[in-house]
Amino acid sequence: MARGVGPLLGLFNLPADVAPGVIFSIIRKDGLLILNQGDGALLASLSNAQIFVVVYLASTLTACLVTLWSVRQELGGRVALALAGRQAGTAVATTLLLVLVLSLWP
Repeated sequence: MARGVGPLLGLFNLPADVAPGVIFSIIRKDGLLILNQGDGALLASLSNAQIFVVVYLASTLTACLVTLWSVRQELGGRVALALAGRQAGTAVATTLLLVLVLSLWP
């Protein structure tokens, strides 16, 4: 999965190496901590703006899976899928906007 997602992260000015953190954050919000492996070598190689962007994207890309599961049980799979899709779309759009703003920052 990381090999498939990695190149897409270039849209956000992020290296492909952060893909596992984004993927694991979909499963568990603290999954982003995987980026701290190796005494934080990957994080140390990122700029402050890149760290901000990856944390923002990873934390907003999906709702908590337990929440989506509960929505599916109460309102149905179609509603849960629509909610997840809207949230992912909004997260991608706002992250792109954030990257644009940060690229203009001196």
